[in-house]
Amino acid sequence: MNPLLSAEMLENFHFLRPVFLYGLIPALILVFLLLFIQSTRSTWSRAIDPSLLPFLLDKNSSPRRIYPLFGLLLLWTLGLIALAGPVWQQIPVPVQEREDALVIVADMSLSMYANDVAPNRAIRTQRKIIDVLTTRKEEGQTALVVYAGDAHAVTPLTDDVETINNLVSSLEPNIMPMMGSRPDSGIQLAIELLENSSLPQAQILLITDGINANDIGAIRNTLRGTQHTLSVLGVGTEDGAPIPMAEGGFLRDNNNAIVIPRLQRSLLQELAQETSGRYADALLTDEDINYLLDQSVFDENENLINVEREFDIWYEAGPWLLLLVLPLAALTFRRGWLLGLCLAFIFVPERDAYAWELKDLWVKKDVQGTEAFSEEDFEQAANLFQDKEWRAAANYRVGNYENAVADLGLLEDAESHYNRGNALARMNRYPEAIAAYDQTLALAPDHEDAQFNKELLEKIMEEQEQQQQEQQQQDSEGENQDQEQESQQQENQEQQQQNQEQQSEQSEQDQQQQQQQDQEQQESEQDSENEPQDQESQEPQEGEQPDSEEEQAMQQWLRRIPDDPGELLRRKFQYQAARRRFEQIQNPSLAEQEENGQIW
Repeated sequence: MNPLLSAEMLENFHFLRPVFLYGLIPALILVFLLLFIQSTRSTWSRAIDPSLLPFLLDKNSSPRRIYPLFGLLLLWTLGLIALAGPVWQQIPVPVQEREDALVIVADMSLSMYANDVAPNRAIRTQRKIIDVLTTRKEEGQTALVVYAGDAHAVTPLTDDVETINNLVSSLEPNIMPMMGSRPDSGIQLAIELLENSSLPQAQILLITDGINANDIGAIRNTLRGTQHTLSVLGVGTEDGAPIPMAEGGFLRDNNNAIVIPRLQRSLLQELAQETSGRYADALLTDEDINYLLDQSVFDENENLINVEREFDIWYEAGPWLLLLVLPLAALTFRRGWLLGLCLAFIFVPERDAYAWELKDLWVKKDVQGTEAFSEEDFEQAANLFQDKEWRAAANYRVGNYENAVADLGLLEDAESHYNRGNALARMNRYPEAIAAYDQTLALAPDHEDAQFNKELLEKIMEEQEQQQQEQQQQDSEGENQDQEQESQQQENQEQQQQNQEQQSEQSEQDQQQQQQQDQEQQESEQDSENEPQDQESQEPQEGEQPDSEEEQAMQQWLRRIPDDPGELLRRKFQYQAARRRFEQIQNPSLAEQEENGQIW
């Protein structure tokens, strides 16, 4: 055997359930008690001389009585060691989750501003998306796509439903960079997200108020060759309502007629039939969602996938000790009633070991951390996780960004650098966050979120520098004002001294007018004393002005920071639209495919 391997085995050797080793204490007590009883001289020693006992008693009877005791101790020990769970080797076990993927494709064209359903179709769509997210199970992934003249991914496939839920309230038609209605582009983007996640079978939920007849064929061709199912949720009424404009009035077409979009129920039902899906009108209850997202078509035993995460479990060697116990136990059938009774108490089912509630003895820390994370006890999960990536995720959720940065700094993949940049941005360490985003883009140049966050932080830093420059200018202007005030005070003091000298000369030359001069001198002194007091009383008011200006500048800078998720999504979609327009310039055939004359 390799010496290094044997040394590693000895180093890693431990028991998963060491509490069972306490069972050796009563075994030793019982054996020593029986040995003591057998070694005690019988009652013949009282009636027979001790020198004659060896010749009268059978010497071979003692070993026969001792061997069963040692056999009992051996079986007891082997059984307890097997129950204690000896381990020294770890084996990787893949983590599986149900392949329950759902992509929500929501219509964000101008027609969603129609208020035939209160308050309008867009708000009703937001509420239905929240209802869908509420019904999602713990396992499975969800993505959100919105479309108007073009489609954009709000979130990729993720099991973090809360993150999607926080962005739903920002979904309105005014965040879309291109007007129009292209449901086929939304379905195409949904399929791309599923292909990137290697999910061959999933559900796509289309939430819209209508489509064109040409869209049915385009969507059918897009779904052809896939195993995805398409369900349609119709929002609005067939009577319809006009589209109010922000500047007042209603949207009009080229003929100056008011546009009244209506629910295209018949076309949506036809689309659901063509794609072997289901259709339902949006209701105030959850009956429509439960009908569309019926999971009975999925087999829970077949739709399991291995995720990239793995957990190492200890390979338990305790059951192999039972092979040594079996032949010894077979010998007890001859004269083994005591051994059989002991074995009945020792070899209890292994499931009884879990009644001790000492999880640390047999459940790995990462498993306990996963349970706490699923129960949203992120602080406990952060203390339990040994896996750096999972521990960083738990620390990020609970707000311990410093610990999350420390764990993610030990990882070198693109997502770890991206998450580290997010944590650094949360701590307002923008230069380090930008450096982390650069590392992400170096490993994954197509990482749109990293590119967007980097540009956003660069803009925030530029605004901060501008604010600092303006503040420095204000400070320099304040210093100049202070210098001017000091020079004015010095001039006033010199003027006072000159007046006093003139008054003294006049008193020597004209003694007759001494009384009048004294009065004038007292009045001038009072005036000269009042002037500095007035100036001094004004100085605090002038000194307070920079403080108020500084506070106003800080508040103005804070108001400039974009804290609206809708604004972040708008900028993200604008960036994506600009990049697609550049691709259209490079490939004019793509521009022809984007033509759509209807803007609602």
